[in-house]
Amino acid sequence: MQLSIKTRLFLNFTLLSSILVVSSASLFYYQSSKDLISRVEETNRQQLYRYQEALDNVIEDMDRISAQVIYSSDIKNYLYEGMSDDSSFQSFSKRQKYEELLRSFNGPWFIASQINIIARDGFFLTYGQNMDIAQDIKDEIRKAEWLDDALNLSGDKLLLSPHVSEWQEDHSVYFSLVRSFNFPNNQPEAVVEIQQPLELLSDTLELGSSEAVPATRVYVINDNGDIFYPYSETAASPPAIPRWPGSNTEIMREDDNHKMLWSQMRSDFSGLTVLIEQPKSEVMAPVAHLQRITLILAVFGEIISLLIAYALSERIASPIRYLQKRLEKLNIDNVNTSSVNKLKNITEMSLLYETFEEMRIRLNLSLNDVIQAQKRENIAHLQAMYAQMNPHFLFNTLTALASYAEETGFRDFTLLTQKLSSMLRYSTNSMADVVNLKQEVHYTVQYMELMEFRYDGQFSFTVDLDPCMEGEQLPKFLLQPLVENSFVHGFKLARPPWRIDIKVTALTTEASAWEIRIRDNGSGFTTSAYQDTLTLIEELNQGKIRQLDKLSAQGLGHLGILNTLTRCRLFWNTRVSFALSNRHDGMEFIITVRR
Repeated sequence: MQLSIKTRLFLNFTLLSSILVVSSASLFYYQSSKDLISRVEETNRQQLYRYQEALDNVIEDMDRISAQVIYSSDIKNYLYEGMSDDSSFQSFSKRQKYEELLRSFNGPWFIASQINIIARDGFFLTYGQNMDIAQDIKDEIRKAEWLDDALNLSGDKLLLSPHVSEWQEDHSVYFSLVRSFNFPNNQPEAVVEIQQPLELLSDTLELGSSEAVPATRVYVINDNGDIFYPYSETAASPPAIPRWPGSNTEIMREDDNHKMLWSQMRSDFSGLTVLIEQPKSEVMAPVAHLQRITLILAVFGEIISLLIAYALSERIASPIRYLQKRLEKLNIDNVNTSSVNKLKNITEMSLLYETFEEMRIRLNLSLNDVIQAQKRENIAHLQAMYAQMNPHFLFNTLTALASYAEETGFRDFTLLTQKLSSMLRYSTNSMADVVNLKQEVHYTVQYMELMEFRYDGQFSFTVDLDPCMEGEQLPKFLLQPLVENSFVHGFKLARPPWRIDIKVTALTTEASAWEIRIRDNGSGFTTSAYQDTLTLIEELNQGKIRQLDKLSAQGLGHLGILNTLTRCRLFWNTRVSFALSNRHDGMEFIITVRR
């Protein structure tokens, strides 16, 4: 069904306004969401920095105490002298002395909850808040696999994730920093362990600003991906912590298919990475309210845009309908009627009406021009009919002469008359501006035969036409003017016998290109004429055509090289090229045509 102009305008305005409203609302929602996520990422980055700084401070305190212990000469001497574990009063006093030394390393504020010196041979010295040592301490030392890891680090620190202490009776949960002593090979291997309670780690990583997103979770992992925090006493599988490059990412949680926002920061000092996990739905909760407001505004905006679209379509369609009716009534009989009524309320419509009036006037003038052109064409046809009378008279006269010569025995005169009559018919046939090679070569051969008769014994010619090229199309009167140029100029200063050779051949087996080669044994071009002709050929090969307005004025009887080559360029366009050379025994002209 064909819709009216008003309906089409209304639908187009409605579609455009809908696209603008929806795109604006979507862009506003997208930008608001992006800004909110950026603020959340920045908040998480600041929070991660505070977590990492607090965690590094705890690790630095533990590392400082461990360094004081392993570099203490008193502790080393005590370990060198032999770590007796008997129950004598002297041994008890000695242990008490070094326990007090450990207390001095810890300071008055008890920075470390527990300081333990452990040797592989079963020696154990401790000082801290819990002095209740397990009864089977040597067996626990033998089972502690992490002692070998610490000894292999040659004095570098080893962080142990929260675990139940093997040394205390109450089996409290601690996290530890361990360093090994660098003793000679004949000395027993020993390490110092600085323990801190799990509560200190929990207090350090307490999320102070978690009210905004209650489901926020904090994790701490080491470089191996082991969970350092939170600590779980159950045997259930630990939560899956993602690993990714960069600081922020979005990951779909597998258990409930909720998208989670993750942020992370790694400490080069401790090798621990703190991660924050937040549900994206809760982070984006403020945007949901904004989305509802945006939707309401979009609906109101759409309603207003529909009203505006209806008003605009009515305002534009009304004058267009009037103009359409005028156009439907316009025909050749009433084209010269009075002008239409112009509306002034819309500038564009006024211009449209003015354009319509100008078109009507131009159409009326064009009709007059067509009538005049038809008159001129009829006159030209009449003149052409009159012009045909003279060629017919000449043909009849030549035919009568040929018959008379045949009857009186002048055989040669008969042949000359017939050839001249054929050439005259070829040249006066204005209906064929394009001919084939066979026709053009035949016409040129007749001309050269007449010249051969005229210069009896002084002129000869050869024509070599490839049979497969006989049907090639070319402009009429191409070869004869070039051949005639040899008689007018080439043979003027040359002694007979004269000779002209014409050769038309295909350059490739597929005949994708072919050439016409004309050669004579005359005196060639003069220096000025040769240079002028080369300049013309160069211009035509470059696509430059000169004196087009003078070509038709020279007539078919005065076609020279300029006219002939220009007609070739117009006929074949860029597919034709020319070459001219003065030889020691005449000139050679080559026309190459590409299919």
